[in-house]
Amino acid sequence: MDKKIIIYLEGKSTAKEQQELLSWMREANNLSRFNNIKEEWWREHKSEKSAYDLSLNRLSDRLIEKRQLEKSKKLSQFYKYAAVVLLLVSLGTSLLFMQYANKKAGLQLTEVSTDFGQISNILLPDGTKVWINSGSTVTYNNYYGINNRDIAVDGEAFFEVKKNKKIPLMVDMKDLTVEVTGTEFGVSNYGDNENMNVILEEGSVNILSTRNKKLLMELRPNEMAHFNKEAHTIEKRTVRPEHYTSWRNGIIHIFELPLSQLVHKLEKRYNQKFIIEDERIMSLPFTLSIENETLPEILKLIERIAPVKAIQQGEFINLKYKP
Repeated sequence: MDKKIIIYLEGKSTAKEQQELLSWMREANNLSRFNNIKEEWWREHKSEKSAYDLSLNRLSDRLIEKRQLEKSKKLSQFYKYAAVVLLLVSLGTSLLFMQYANKKAGLQLTEVSTDFGQISNILLPDGTKVWINSGSTVTYNNYYGINNRDIAVDGEAFFEVKKNKKIPLMVDMKDLTVEVTGTEFGVSNYGDNENMNVILEEGSVNILSTRNKKLLMELRPNEMAHFNKEAHTIEKRTVRPEHYTSWRNGIIHIFELPLSQLVHKLEKRYNQKFIIEDERIMSLPFTLSIENETLPEILKLIERIAPVKAIQQGEFINLKYKP
């Protein structure tokens, strides 16, 4: 297998050989063996004098593992929570020999998305763990862990960041950027929500303006940065982090959330579309927790605590006012 690793690092392996290598790496202790060979091979080639140039000192890890997300079954009467673990393995550097010393390799982006009704768990090349909530996407480039740790989040994610003071993790949330060196925190940035949040469990994080990189605030444990996209205002709140990050364990806590926003969470959790046509119920506040309950159980609970009637209409559930 060592010979196949060298062939891969030289960029000469076939698709079949790459798949065989991937299967081998999934077995116990083989990933560590691969990384040791990779580092030794890199040191040897880095010192060689050649007519060719090694671009950017070190090129990106290539992912030869495709996403292994299982397709979620269509949810009907009973909800089955699908937690899908996705392991993205960093597979070493691939040398790009160039004719001119000033020619740079282009960026390549890796995008990991989670379907509605699912949660994914990925391991980034630097050892950082990321949980990706339903209907969310994280994106990072092929130099991640080499000369940057830049990652963009569209939706909701939770990070356990591998500590690296030299290369901070930078989470792009469009209007805001979160800067950390090693900590545990969550971010929420769904496009259909007028607010975005950064919730800190351990360590500290800096909240920057993405536009000019100006420091807006620093968070300590049990604090949350709450940003309104329309007003472009940000405030710091003291919270219980588990109320906002327990989704990664399959639990959703709802606190005084209007029905118009609650249905967005239900859509992502249960992969079910809702309709609310009556303004009299849109602002009704709800406080509840969802763990292993099916969608019908949650709808019955909503009907018991509020003047709301849930009616199935084709692919949609219509929530109507019930006197």
